[in-house]
Amino acid sequence: MVRFVGIFLCIVTFGTFCYAQFDDLGYDMRNEEVLKTFDVEPEFLNNEHFVSVGNSFLTEARQDYLLETFKDGQAFIPTLKEMFLKEGIPQEFLYLAMVESGFSLKAKSRKRATGMWQFMPKTAKSLGLSINAQIDERKDPIKSTQAAITYLKSLKSLFGKWYLAAIAYNCGDGRLKKAIEEAGSDSLSVLLDPDEKYIPLESRMYIRKILSVSLLFHNVSTLKINDYDYFLNRGANSLLATIEVPPATPLSQVASKVGISLGELKSYNPQFKRSLTPSYAGTYSVYIPYQFLAHYKESLQNQGHLKSKSYLVHRVRKGDTIHSIAKHYGISSQQIAQHNGIKNARTLSINQEIVIPLNKG
Repeated sequence: MVRFVGIFLCIVTFGTFCYAQFDDLGYDMRNEEVLKTFDVEPEFLNNEHFVSVGNSFLTEARQDYLLETFKDGQAFIPTLKEMFLKEGIPQEFLYLAMVESGFSLKAKSRKRATGMWQFMPKTAKSLGLSINAQIDERKDPIKSTQAAITYLKSLKSLFGKWYLAAIAYNCGDGRLKKAIEEAGSDSLSVLLDPDEKYIPLESRMYIRKILSVSLLFHNVSTLKINDYDYFLNRGANSLLATIEVPPATPLSQVASKVGISLGELKSYNPQFKRSLTPSYAGTYSVYIPYQFLAHYKESLQNQGHLKSKSYLVHRVRKGDTIHSIAKHYGISSQQIAQHNGIKNARTLSINQEIVIPLNKG
């Protein structure tokens, strides 16, 4: 089950900003179209609770934060748009990712939901995402988005309306089915009734936030006042390029050929838990800024192809330390830490798999 990231700042920010505009929105045709995108009746704009709850939160600081969050997500937003367009998913579901994670690939909740789309392990694996000692594809910007698309389309097929798909994405299809049976209706106004509480408060706020953010980013006047009207003209051409890399390839080697720092490469590829690609598949997709693709191809031609690293896998036993493991294999502790992404030497756990890079000879 997918869960909403319980970060207070995001909850307050996303839940507050857009509502305060509602007194002025009325039946603007653009806003009607936004609601229709989610299969919501236009009359919902004047839902008393929807308006009153929203109007109690807005501050200028939170408005700036929301706009900056969207701006900061531009590395991935065009790619998401392109994928949604190909799959027939409403572009407004971008704001589901914004509400879930602020477009952060590393976002993590207390309930173990992870990534931009906040998948729980069970849901992620059911959608074909790999989670193991070497990789967590919930943090993969492309694969996790494709999984979210698959999940949303299945929920839309199950419930027939996009706003119901969004609610089920948060609280689960079983919980929503029960709510609809109890309410005797799938009307959004009925399901969000604050007195009957057919669905959890978190889910009631969740769909309001998505609708609110969608309305905001279709409000030309508000965007122009804040000098963010260029958002309206953002295209759906991906800014990311995908390259295929052999297994057990050091990411530092990839970064060098791409022409960017290791840190920047990792920021686009947090799915890799170590500083080299996993060992068990034929190749792995690595994402780089599109403008560096030509440099990468030129580097391959001039300097040769990427080379896999020879390695062993050590399973941590009771009493093992990085120092003792390094001494046993005749390498430095620093090499072990670097290849396994270990920042704290005291965090080893029993049965943890440690990659041991083998030096030539």
